[in-house]
Amino acid sequence: MATRSRPDATERVMEVMMYLLARDVPKTREEIWRDTGLYAPEGTTDRRVLQSARASFERDKALIRNLGVRITESMEHDGATSYTIRHHDYFLPDLQLTPEEQVALRFAAARVDLGETWDFEAVAKLTNVGPADAAHETQPVTAEVALGTAAASQPAASAMLPALAAATADRAAVGFTYGGRERAVQPLGLLCRAGYWYFAAFEDGTAKTFRVDRMEGDVEVGERGAFAKADVDVAGLLPTEPMEIDFGDDFDARVRIDATVAHQPTAERGRIVERHDDGSVTVEARVRNRAAFRMWLLDMGGHAVVTSPPELVSEVTSWLRALAADAVDGER
Repeated sequence: MATRSRPDATERVMEVMMYLLARDVPKTREEIWRDTGLYAPEGTTDRRVLQSARASFERDKALIRNLGVRITESMEHDGATSYTIRHHDYFLPDLQLTPEEQVALRFAAARVDLGETWDFEAVAKLTNVGPADAAHETQPVTAEVALGTAAASQPAASAMLPALAAATADRAAVGFTYGGRERAVQPLGLLCRAGYWYFAAFEDGTAKTFRVDRMEGDVEVGERGAFAKADVDVAGLLPTEPMEIDFGDDFDARVRIDATVAHQPTAERGRIVERHDDGSVTVEARVRNRAAFRMWLLDMGGHAVVTSPPELVSEVTSWLRALAADAVDGER
């Protein structure tokens, strides 16, 4: 692989981390240099180039460690040092939170401004947080407390969220206008996906979700205890993948992802339809949220190329050129 022109420290650090995480076996310095092309041209004997490359490599390792990521070193049979980043040293383990800690986490999640630029989905189950067992009795988080400041970033929903959450906790029927029709529903809970709040409820015996900022007029709440609590997986009513949440788009995209990130969780958000000899993969993703799709592409940087459909290739190309032009204008 040819060495890239002047990669900066941030790019090198991220590339090396992704490279080591994707490998099942430790890799020597020479293998890392050869496979990533980040430090010195393969086969070079220029002493100054090699010295500079070694210095950059050592600085990058130090930066990775300063980020709190452990690089494990081992000695090969020929005396060379090899490197790896083990998954259990990088990925967050099961936190084994107590019921009280889970309540606190949900409360904190309710207060976070979840913008559209977030690439990963976020779910906040803010009501009906009950005890895990008799030894850990926990009172439900009230809607007024949990959602008192959560809706500031969505003015259209700000007046509705506390009422909807309270109705869910109180098992009270709710009436509102949605899609030009009057709705009468039995609440199930609130979720946040891709920066938007959704209200889950039974309507005519069917579990549905309604985007809160698309509700029209006022919310009418009935009497408390009007129905029994339903055993429904509220989080399962919406896709966990932001690209699949209905935002008015609906198409299948194919993206070729190179070997550097092909085995990372980001790439696995698509369904692999083809594996290539160079270690790259082609994935297919159903896209119902164009903005989330673009953020997914940006996360993979230069490691992903849209291959179909043709109109999407043209659209993404124009979008990236516009971003590049804006960046150039901003530097002037």
